[in-house]
Amino acid sequence: MESVLITGANRGIGYALAKALVATDFRVFAGCRKTENAVSLKKLGAAHGDLLQVLPLDVSSDESVAAAAHTLEGRVDIIVNNAGVMPERGDEKITSIDFDHFRDTFEINVLGCARVIRSFLPHLRRSNRPRILNLSSGLGSISERDNFSYYAYAVSKAALNMLTRSLAFELAPEGITIVAISPGWVRTDMGGDDASISAEESASALVEAIQGIGPNLNGQFLDRFGHAGKYVW
Repeated sequence: MESVLITGANRGIGYALAKALVATDFRVFAGCRKTENAVSLKKLGAAHGDLLQVLPLDVSSDESVAAAAHTLEGRVDIIVNNAGVMPERGDEKITSIDFDHFRDTFEINVLGCARVIRSFLPHLRRSNRPRILNLSSGLGSISERDNFSYYAYAVSKAALNMLTRSLAFELAPEGITIVAISPGWVRTDMGGDDASISAEESASALVEAIQGIGPNLNGQFLDRFGHAGKYVW
């Protein structure tokens, strides 16, 4: 049985993915910033026993991430860096950018992923088939950028893509596969009501992608089905 660490697992894509993975007999470590608010996640854990463990994990905190890594023993086969934010305002034009929001977005969307990977690297090294999925977005594609808006979010996802690509070269000698993957435009608090797919539809595709990702896709930018080529850097 493979084990998966998911960040930001208390709602949206993260929760739907945790639910789909335990139903497929993965063991899930479900990280969330405030475990006291993760009511649905705790109910899911109670229903699945040892298959799901709720883990306090604030990706913006060095101490929280290190403590979470210290809590877990054994191996982690898969890391899904799902936790992310999109500023609600001050992100439309250069003249209106709220730099505090910009910094917060980078703190979570980019540095948060780096923190988690660094702290859980020893756990990945115990796996026979380690892989990392960084949830990115088509908005992070420089080649396909044809408008302005969502500055902080788009720039943070472009930075995450570069982090992914760079780590692919560093970690490949250890047999660790890392990809950037877009979950699609999903109906969540972040994606909004007009998005094209539900969190459950996204999670279902991501589960299949997780099972199919291997060294041949290392350092690639994938769609939610695990296919390369749709998104370009």
